[in-house]
Amino acid sequence: MDRRGFMSRFKSVFSSRREGDIFFFGIQIVINVFGEDDLRARLHTVIAEAEAVETPHDQRAFYKRITAILRESQPFFEYGYWDYLTDPDEAADEFHDWADGIEATMATVEEELGDEVDEMYRMSAEKSYVVVTMAFLLELSRDLEEMIGIIESISEDDYFTPYGFSRLLDAINFIDFDYCHSDAIFIRPGNEQDGFSWTDMRGEGWEYLKPIMGTIH
Repeated sequence: MDRRGFMSRFKSVFSSRREGDIFFFGIQIVINVFGEDDLRARLHTVIAEAEAVETPHDQRAFYKRITAILRESQPFFEYGYWDYLTDPDEAADEFHDWADGIEATMATVEEELGDEVDEMYRMSAEKSYVVVTMAFLLELSRDLEEMIGIIESISEDDYFTPYGFSRLLDAINFIDFDYCHSDAIFIRPGNEQDGFSWTDMRGEGWEYLKPIMGTIH
């Protein structure tokens, strides 16, 4: 998955853009569940129930459930990435870059299950890591000012700390989905039994990830 324009432009979006412009916000978290936690099953259950999500109110409730589950695992956030693009000419492309790139590599085939290692899909049979990705294509509105303010208030020192990622989850909870053009969430691997190994996470395609380090505030 291509990662362009790292932490691109952290100046106030309202000082340089017009209401109605689109912007991108995406976050990816790698969680160490040590092969035993029920996190992946809980997340898959919430997503399976998302067929009933039809209104902006439903979308907000859905993501609040997701972020609540993730907060419980915050001590085990190990790697992550996020981006925030305020240039409307780049925002839509970035959203599709994230969504299409992940869909192309999602774990969906039977060969990826079980304890046998198929080197086409896994480098180890360990199942320690779950990767959660959320991406949003949003329309600039005063109703999103609090959400934007949370993102822009994160200091550079906290970009990749537990506190910084906690604030990013806060920002998701302030999204007004009346102004959301597109959203996507992915849990990888693509089933509730499987997981990535330490070796998998250091393989090709994950080089952009940053360690999430520091104490939890």
